Amino acid sequence: MFDRQSVIIRDGAKLSFEYVPRKLIHREEQMRHLETLFRPMVTDGRPCSAFLFGGVGTGKTVTAKRFCEDMIHYCSANGKLMDAIYVNCRLRNSEYGVYLQLVKHFDQGYPERGFAVDEMMRNFRRQVDAAARPVVLIFDEVDVLLKNNSKNIIYQLSRMTEELRRSSISMILISQMSVAELLDEASMSTFKRANSIKFDRYSLDELEEIIAMRAQESLSDGALGTEEISLLAEIASQYGDARFAIELIEKSAMIAESEENGRIVADDIRTANAMIYSDVSESKLRSLDLNKRLALLAISRAIKKDPYVSITSAEKTYAVVCEEYSQVARKHTQFWTYIQDMERMGLLATTVKAEIERGRTTFISIPNIPPRELAKKLEYLLELPVTAEDCEL
Repeated sequence: MFDRQSVIIRDGAKLSFEYVPRKLIHREEQMRHLETLFRPMVTDGRPCSAFLFGGVGTGKTVTAKRFCEDMIHYCSANGKLMDAIYVNCRLRNSEYGVYLQLVKHFDQGYPERGFAVDEMMRNFRRQVDAAARPVVLIFDEVDVLLKNNSKNIIYQLSRMTEELRRSSISMILISQMSVAELLDEASMSTFKRANSIKFDRYSLDELEEIIAMRAQESLSDGALGTEEISLLAEIASQYGDARFAIELIEKSAMIAESEENGRIVADDIRTANAMIYSDVSESKLRSLDLNKRLALLAISRAIKKDPYVSITSAEKTYAVVCEEYSQVARKHTQFWTYIQDMERMGLLATTVKAEIERGRTTFISIPNIPPRELAKKLEYLLELPVTAEDCEL
């Protein structure tokens, strides 16, 4: 059944979001900045820190992982040891969850339950000191953790080195937005303004190079031509999102597999783009927490076939949708925050228009996907078993 060899895709793992290329392109400046910040750790074992921020698909996570892998290799080649632990804070969105992953890094058999947070913290401290090497903690989507009343953990970990004799703990925090207002003053002192590294959206030319490199690694020779690479980059450049570009390559390749051309053609790319609905890709919908999914579902239902829906009508539908899914509807201010966040992600758009009876009112549109299709996608995601990733922010 699965014996037939793929004609287009040579190595599908290279199209995974988890894949870390050996060489990153167009993130050399950020890598150099990280090198400057972490030089004291490599040379003297002192704790260091960095905060990476930027939009979805701008290379924050892959840069942090590539940098740490390169550091480990450099240290090993120079007779030194170091370690790195990656934590996705959307999946591990509590102090308990984070500490559990940290201690399991050193002890895979550590029980899932039965230990308090303070006890796991002490165990982790002993493990790090016993390892006798610097450890870098990468906290991805750290804003999810911080919004979940888990601010203490950053302070605890930033000060833990003071209690260690043979090791140190450094941190890299990753977020789409600044977390300065989410950290307390004591924790923020560790992440100085100079330690912040910005990731801008990729340009058309940059995306073209990224697509060409990823296609070379993952696809069969000649499966993707120069003109098709340009078309992929043109579509993805609307969002500057490398994750979307990679998702588009994979979907295009899958469509091309069913054809007899033996390569990806323009129509395969256009079909893939229509399936993903541009910036409303499944990866972005999956990145939304439960409340944002419910809010977006309400908007997609309320808008029907009209070009716009007023925020008042959308909020009324949101209350009904929350009741349908046995969730408590958030207040107007929080609902408006959800809309703003999703507008920044490119999932919807807002405009202010005058109404005869109500004056100026905010209207919402969904420009890049039929609302009915968006509702179907969201309803499917909401029917899946609830995981830690779907927990409320």
